[in-house]
Amino acid sequence: MTDIHPERGAGGPGDEPVPDDLSGLFDDDAKRARMEESARAHVRLTKSGMADATTGTPSELPLADPGTGGLVFEDDDQEPPAAAVPGPRREADSWNWKDAFPAHTFDSSVWAHRKRVFLHKLAWHAGHSHLYAWHMTKLSWLGVSAGARDGWHYYSAQEYADMVDTARRKKLNPDVIAALREERTQTARERRREPLLVAATTAVFSAIAAAVAVADVYGLLAASPAAMLTLGILSALGLREHHRRNPDAGLSAAFNLQAAHTADHAPLTDDLLNRVLRTAKVFTKDEHQITLLEPIRPAEINGIEAKFKLPDDIQVSKLIAAKEAIAGALDIEGHWLDIKQDGSPTRVSFWYCTSDPFGTPRTSPLVTEPERQDVWNRGILIGFNRRNLPVYLKLRHVMALLGGMSRTGKGMLLRNLIVGLGLDPRINLRLVAGAKPGEHRGYAPICSTFFGRRPDRLIDLLQGFLREAYRREAVLEEQGRAKFGEKDLDDFPLEILIIDEYKQYANSSMRIPDPSDETGKRSFKACDVIAELLEEIAAFAAALNMTVLISTQDPDANTVPRGYKSNTGARAATRTGGAVQTNAILKDGATGAGLRAHEIPESLKGGAIVDIDGAPGELIRSYFIEDEEFDGAADLIAAGLELRKELDRAPGQFVDEIENWLISVTGASSVAGGPTGSGRPAPVAHGTVGTLVKVSVLELLIDAFDADADRITLADVRAYLAEHDPEKWGPREGEDADADTYTARVGKLLAADIEEALEGTGTDLTVKSGIRFGKDPSGREIKGSGMYRKDVQAAVEAARNQRK
Repeated sequence: MTDIHPERGAGGPGDEPVPDDLSGLFDDDAKRARMEESARAHVRLTKSGMADATTGTPSELPLADPGTGGLVFEDDDQEPPAAAVPGPRREADSWNWKDAFPAHTFDSSVWAHRKRVFLHKLAWHAGHSHLYAWHMTKLSWLGVSAGARDGWHYYSAQEYADMVDTARRKKLNPDVIAALREERTQTARERRREPLLVAATTAVFSAIAAAVAVADVYGLLAASPAAMLTLGILSALGLREHHRRNPDAGLSAAFNLQAAHTADHAPLTDDLLNRVLRTAKVFTKDEHQITLLEPIRPAEINGIEAKFKLPDDIQVSKLIAAKEAIAGALDIEGHWLDIKQDGSPTRVSFWYCTSDPFGTPRTSPLVTEPERQDVWNRGILIGFNRRNLPVYLKLRHVMALLGGMSRTGKGMLLRNLIVGLGLDPRINLRLVAGAKPGEHRGYAPICSTFFGRRPDRLIDLLQGFLREAYRREAVLEEQGRAKFGEKDLDDFPLEILIIDEYKQYANSSMRIPDPSDETGKRSFKACDVIAELLEEIAAFAAALNMTVLISTQDPDANTVPRGYKSNTGARAATRTGGAVQTNAILKDGATGAGLRAHEIPESLKGGAIVDIDGAPGELIRSYFIEDEEFDGAADLIAAGLELRKELDRAPGQFVDEIENWLISVTGASSVAGGPTGSGRPAPVAHGTVGTLVKVSVLELLIDAFDADADRITLADVRAYLAEHDPEKWGPREGEDADADTYTARVGKLLAADIEEALEGTGTDLTVKSGIRFGKDPSGREIKGSGMYRKDVQAAVEAARNQRK
């Protein structure tokens, strides 16, 4: 079920086929059966039941190139190949009988929504039937009174009485008044003998008498048809009288019919949209109305989608600005609503749902269906948006920044990124941890470089990264090109460097000796050197298939180097502590543009605002990959490693310019996290690459320091060494860790190893006594034996220079 594949992995043999499906790596028939069933279900859901470009193997795709095994476009602005352009319709298919009907006539989703609207109206009016019955009764009484009045007026020729009154007021001749009275008497006598009037009167009284008689004998239920007929006639008379008294009132006003769209969470209709937009003050004129461009249809996650056109004097931007007011009018949360421009500035794609679209966490599809990824074209699957559509992050020709508060889902987002990168063998992944490298130990097998809490080594890595960038830039200059593309991945794989918890490096107090100072007295802050290197890399390396992603928590305006941030094209922010942090991660003025990461609900675990290609400023939730009960990424890492091994692209199987540079400078390798995979580099034998020897005691001493500590107690050194190698450094049987015999033995052993490591360097490293380690709770100053970081660092540098 692979979407798009290159011919072969970068650095791999050209005649080896690329595996399309990684499910064969797992001996689980049930899992393979589920994958096949899922694939068939996906195909059935596509239009006309045909496979599209998101399902099936490359050879099954109708537009696939047999030579490449898939659709591969080098750049977004590159035109697709001619084979990808649909051809003209055949004459036999030029007309179908369904074409005679309006569009969407046979759309089942449209009819499903119409059915829902109809049933809602039916239920709404049924629920208000008691009100309608009361208003009908009042209309019937009005009809009785109006009918009795009109009948009496007709029987008694009331119009002559009115003429008599008029004649009296005008003081006409008494003979005229007498004549009118006589004519009234004669007219009334003639009317009472009219056959039609007598028959109508008889029929009305007979119907009433019959209904009363039937009700008396057989009960009210039997008399209900006659009663309903009588009630209908009287209601019609009452409605005529109501209309006479209120000429402008319609049927709805007479029966007090309430619109069904006024109900809470009513199905979306154009009437409801108009009412909502008036309530939100988007529509301010009576003539403002929307025009539906297509029928309203159901969408994902109990959502509803409508596409409509606004009046010419209103643009989509006004709706987006009033998003909170619109959500309030719909009685939903703000992040349950999505408004986008659909073409012109007056065309709108309006989507919302009546339940939290992020309420249920979703496991990454890669967990159940591990498959090779296409990081270059499609990107890395990191999460889903409110419409339940997958969100991909493209890390080509771009620098990236990820930040947010602690425990807000930043690690899970990074977890999705790393496993996705591991499943594309064309990627050289380098991971540097600023704190707690053990959290990333599971990723080590697929990392070309992995280490943690070493500002000096990060500087060396960035220098190697920069050196490789200049080498690639020289190749482009020779070829007269501006940037590398997908076809260059064989020779120049996509280099992605992830620096997690960058703030630990930005705040580091370590100092780096100035190599140009022969006296060794001058030094630089490691944090300043790291920032300068990052800014230099970000200025030009993105076009060279080289990307740096910085992840940090609680950033302020000065945490991320300004030169790096200004060249960052992909940003993601989990919940932050305020507007300053939001702007520090996304961009200056992000909060003013509505990208308020500090307003992400605390209940939305893994929620983030991403500002990336294809999803600018969108709220997403990262997919879930288990990391507490068990390592849910382990199988994915194993699959990625197996895929890389088949293509000779596993760490250590190919020529790695950057890691070789690190070995030449430091004498230690961090391929796949070093020999233990824990992110602790190990020395290599002189003149060899990839042959690891035992870890130098000097490297262990550096590891024993906390990230920002400049000194360490001898007790902490012993504890760290004992944890690293209990057999050598730990207490022996019957020996107490606090006993003098143990401390003396370990002290002699440590001194001997240090002397051996520094042999021939002319440098000494000894334990110092009387070092101050702060104050205890009572305020007394703590003093003891220990070491200074600067002394250990000088010894490490001396040992490295000796190996060179």
